[in-house]
Amino acid sequence: MRKKILFLFFVFNSSLIALAGNGDSIFNMTYIHTLHITFPYPAFYDSLLNSKATDTYLKVQVQFNNENYVDVGIKAKGNSSFNNPSQKKSFKLDFNEFVAGQDIHGLKKLNFNNSFKDPSFMREKLANDFLIDHDVPAPRTTYCNVYLNNQLWGLYTIVEEVDDEFCKHWFNSNDGNLFKGDPHGDLKWKGSNQQSLYETEYELKNNSNANDWSDLISLIDVINNTPQANLQTALDAKMNTSMFMKQWAAVNIFSSLDSYIGSGHNYFIYHDTVTDRFQWIAWDNNEAFGSFKSNLNTTQLINLDINYLSNPTSKPLCNNMLLNQTYKEMYHSAYCELKQKFTNNYFDPIIDSIKNVIQQSVYNDPKKFYTNTKFDSSFNYDITLSGPGGITVFGLKNFIASRAVAIQNSFNTNQVVCWPLDIENISSTAPEITLYPNPVSHTLHIQTSGAIQEVSIFDLMGKTYLKQQSSASSIDISSLPAGLYIIEINKQYRKKCLKE
Repeated sequence: MRKKILFLFFVFNSSLIALAGNGDSIFNMTYIHTLHITFPYPAFYDSLLNSKATDTYLKVQVQFNNENYVDVGIKAKGNSSFNNPSQKKSFKLDFNEFVAGQDIHGLKKLNFNNSFKDPSFMREKLANDFLIDHDVPAPRTTYCNVYLNNQLWGLYTIVEEVDDEFCKHWFNSNDGNLFKGDPHGDLKWKGSNQQSLYETEYELKNNSNANDWSDLISLIDVINNTPQANLQTALDAKMNTSMFMKQWAAVNIFSSLDSYIGSGHNYFIYHDTVTDRFQWIAWDNNEAFGSFKSNLNTTQLINLDINYLSNPTSKPLCNNMLLNQTYKEMYHSAYCELKQKFTNNYFDPIIDSIKNVIQQSVYNDPKKFYTNTKFDSSFNYDITLSGPGGITVFGLKNFIASRAVAIQNSFNTNQVVCWPLDIENISSTAPEITLYPNPVSHTLHIQTSGAIQEVSIFDLMGKTYLKQQSSASSIDISSLPAGLYIIEINKQYRKKCLKE
């Protein structure tokens, strides 16, 4: 199983999920990596462009920091980040493409993103780290200065590949089907024929030899064709719905509309063979903080309603959940948890510390999309981008300030009241309290250095689910809906617990 550690990156506090080993030495670093890629011919750029069109890897030699790798595969990637006049293209490295078994620190692939439409170079990292900080599956992210044939090509964001290693890291299994919700991935029911109806809408990234999509089709059938009275029971059996709701809340908080709630794609969904349920995985957060407009103006993006869907009927998963009162309350509870840290007090020190580390590399980047002045301004001021992606992008800090106010206004409009989430008693006189297992499915055990006299269980909006006066240290919570709960002991001490 994965374990939770406290990790300092760029001098900010973030409790990240980590499995000791694969990729930690890449992503758990406080410095910018250096990557040298050597093509076996001088006119490499046209070949790199062509690799995107043909979806084929070129063979190159790689030096990552001081480590040498032979016959590594490289190909250009991206959509809008590729289709622009800049030479700075995003790309993927596959260390296993030409040399069986070759990896880099336990990982087979790495993505290098070019920060298109992001003069701050931070949107993807901030969003992904926020998700991971809340125990939500998302790729790890860090930075690298890239050289092509000894020529500095610029500062890139390294983004972890979502593959079997990622699934093993998060779910302790990697033998289930892993689907990418591209190019469309709206989860609408089209019928039962896999080849003609679904294979052009999604990508099967793992277990492709079997090519059996019946599990995905069955999930889509449940989402679309189950009566509301039976939806929660049927869907909970197919999917980790509580985790999906945290993903859903996060993309809404960040007004990240190049996602399922907006453009209707940019996610992975993995059939976890341990729980026999699908797990939702975040992807492509490079246009978080309101950079993907989805036909909305800046005021609408700031004031995005907590229940926003760009076209509800084309987003049946979210739409049908909002029509179900229990699911709607669970979603709002998940939102309550995440919005507590969507503040300038939380983000500003993180932004400042990352800026201090990457600023010189941004200045030195010869092929970046925007000027040094735009980089320096991108944290406090909205900027109109005159180059590729000529739009207005929000300054990070002022977006957070304005969005936090708008979220609370949306909660007021929708009559959502959050239970206070600053709940864990940290007084020096408080007894030491441990809840296990956490997450829990059936029986919750309470271990404490003090005496237990009364235990109460609330959801994040204050609804009471259990109150008992007892010294018992074990509680059967199997009948509770999935979601996040507050365990209150002796009317004084509170801890959070996730019910699966």
